[in-house]
Amino acid sequence: MTRERVTTPPATAARPLPAGAPARTGEPGARKPLIGVIGGMGPLASTELLNTVYGLEPPEHEQLAARILLWSDPAVADRTTAIQSGTVDLVRDALEDSVERLLTAGADVVVVACITAHPAIRLLPEALRSRCVSLVDLVFEQLAERPGRHLVLCTRGSVLAGVFTGHERWPEYAHRLVLPDEADQEQLHHHIYRLKRNADRLPTVDFVRGLLPKYRASAFIAGCTELHLVTRAIEARGLTRHLPSIDPMTVIARRIRNGEL
Repeated sequence: MTRERVTTPPATAARPLPAGAPARTGEPGARKPLIGVIGGMGPLASTELLNTVYGLEPPEHEQLAARILLWSDPAVADRTTAIQSGTVDLVRDALEDSVERLLTAGADVVVVACITAHPAIRLLPEALRSRCVSLVDLVFEQLAERPGRHLVLCTRGSVLAGVFTGHERWPEYAHRLVLPDEADQEQLHHHIYRLKRNADRLPTVDFVRGLLPKYRASAFIAGCTELHLVTRAIEARGLTRHLPSIDPMTVIARRIRNGEL
């Protein structure tokens, strides 16, 4: 049976608050935007995103915290496998369904918490694609503000699909970006899948620490959402000055927290 497509409503002004609910400063009677998050790819990464959002300088009243609708679907086909086998349509179909459902439920914008899935976002109908926030775009926005040479750490699937190297702004920053060689990429991919199984994050922290001097990089790009688990571990251990990074999940968390989406 074919599921009937839901007509996605256009973005509208924020709905009025229920009686007695606090309003945002400067916007009487308005609620914060509802942010849709497509998670489950993998579940730990998208869960950690919520932890980051709500752990960033919590507001005085919880009613003023970010409004997030998480759609966690671990059943989505493995993104790297789909890219390798030419079956990205499986990922696109899953994303199309998820974005439609989140928008129908009232989400104003949608964050896909999987960078390897971003090639499938480009295949969505414009009405849905235009409502998605690109984590890859955020990386290049941050590069404009962050000097130095950066090591791009991502999945094998992202490398094959040119998620970063195929971005329109890659030529602008190519002289400041470097990818691991084939052997290190294979090890990195292994680390990422260990993280998906909730393995200890410290071995990956040590792995990244060893890569930076090898590639003469001053910082790394957390180009896989699982690496948000690593940047959080680095922060928790006070190692951010020694292992600086551009982590789009942290960037998006701050923007969600500040109502900037």
